Amino acid sequence: MILRCAAGAAAGTALLGALLSPTAAPAADAAPAAKKPSPATSALQALLRELQRPEERKLPATVQLERIATRQPSGATAERLRASFGTDRLYTLERQPPRTGRSDWRLTIPALHHAPAEGTAFDWTEGRVDFQFNPAGTTARVRGALDAFTAQDATARFTARGILLASDQKRGSDALWYGKAHVAVAAAEVLAKEQNMGFDMGGVSVDVAVTDKRKTADVAYDLRMGRLAVAGEQVDALRFAVRLANLDKASLLALSDAEARNTAGIETMTPEQQAAALKPLMRGLGKAVLARGTAVEIEEISAAYHGARAVIKGRVALQGATAADLDDPKALLARLVARFDVRVPVALVREIAGTVAAKQAAQQGKPNDAQSVAQLRQSMTDVVVGRLLGGGFARLDDDVLVSTVEWRNGELRANGKPVPLPAPSAPVAASVRGADVLQARRLDGSCTMPDYPDEVVRQDLALDAVFGFVVRADGKVAAPTVAKPSAFPDYDRSVLAALAKCRYAPALRGGRPFDLATTWRLVRAPGTQRP
Repeated sequence: MILRCAAGAAAGTALLGALLSPTAAPAADAAPAAKKPSPATSALQALLRELQRPEERKLPATVQLERIATRQPSGATAERLRASFGTDRLYTLERQPPRTGRSDWRLTIPALHHAPAEGTAFDWTEGRVDFQFNPAGTTARVRGALDAFTAQDATARFTARGILLASDQKRGSDALWYGKAHVAVAAAEVLAKEQNMGFDMGGVSVDVAVTDKRKTADVAYDLRMGRLAVAGEQVDALRFAVRLANLDKASLLALSDAEARNTAGIETMTPEQQAAALKPLMRGLGKAVLARGTAVEIEEISAAYHGARAVIKGRVALQGATAADLDDPKALLARLVARFDVRVPVALVREIAGTVAAKQAAQQGKPNDAQSVAQLRQSMTDVVVGRLLGGGFARLDDDVLVSTVEWRNGELRANGKPVPLPAPSAPVAASVRGADVLQARRLDGSCTMPDYPDEVVRQDLALDAVFGFVVRADGKVAAPTVAKPSAFPDYDRSVLAALAKCRYAPALRGGRPFDLATTWRLVRAPGTQRP
């Protein structure tokens, strides 16, 4: 959580470690905890553990660099590195010519191409990380670059280009490092081979800022992505910016020290043993969170689709919680207080509806049916916007849906209106009126109802009838019947004939069309001329 320049001595190797992690990512349907790291990731983690010895973490950074520069990996770790990368020397660390008032070091990552027979392969260009310290080793300036990196195995491939690292930090009297760090990746691609699914990202950057506030610290994260493309769709200008406010420094130091002590035996510990080792410290951190009023400030979560941008801002904190609540997740959830200000342009709803409508038309073999696509797009937009506005869950401000979503005392509200939540113990039954269902909508102009009977119009009589039918997944009407007849049988039969010719935008459940049995009530009030 806290930026550590002590670990920066192996920043280039750590950067490679972070990049290698996608090759060990679990499949979408697998439990992350059950997935073991790849041999390459495991070997790199072993190297980092040997470089960053717990007993040396509080030494001046320059002293740590001097020791790392001459340190060799152990025999077992070297063997593991050679098996995965073809070499046990992934970097060199050298002191640069001295300058007045500075201690300069350079970490070089040699270019590598390694493709062992088992299918795992690594390619990267030469990378470099430069370190500059003051004589006391309490201020640090770090700059690094790597032009291209590729890692793949039988299940996934990860490629990144234009990787940059920049960090400016100062070590406090508490041994924590404060300052800013910036990592940027010009472009990256992830391909899950088994699922044949790829992600294309561009303009990715992560900024981390740690601010000293005497007894507490604030940590701000700002992730930005210029584009994210997947499955033929692209989202632009993504941002996830949050700030952890009022983190207790003493608890963070204790947690960091315990983490370092457990590092040496991490590979021999089960996930349960790791959790048990950290549980007392996590409880201590939890108590500090309650005492300090730690909160998560959501500065901005936003994204744009086809030029329309949605924005969320908010805050999450605990209110009135006690130490006893830390052992009771339900009680803790009841103490959670969250507030989010949400802004979603109607244009964004319309664009998403248009994409769904176009894909539905393609699935039905009608990719060029522009009229049906346009009508379904408008229907979906009307339903979503209508439900939000009609239910009072949002208001319209200059064609933007605006809502304040709050969680307090175990109750969810949107725009001040209670949002019903399903009981956690009961399964949610499938229903054609459920929130995940979009009702069928008759396409304008697809059919015309017959005129009212002459006698009804002449005497200005009221008329009331109900007709049942099925709107099929292809939008056609099937099995029209008279559910409640009028007093005019011939007229009822004419309506049935007209209904059979109608075409509908079919009902959707979870975005997929399905057959929907429905009814339509035909009512004539006195004075009406046409149905």
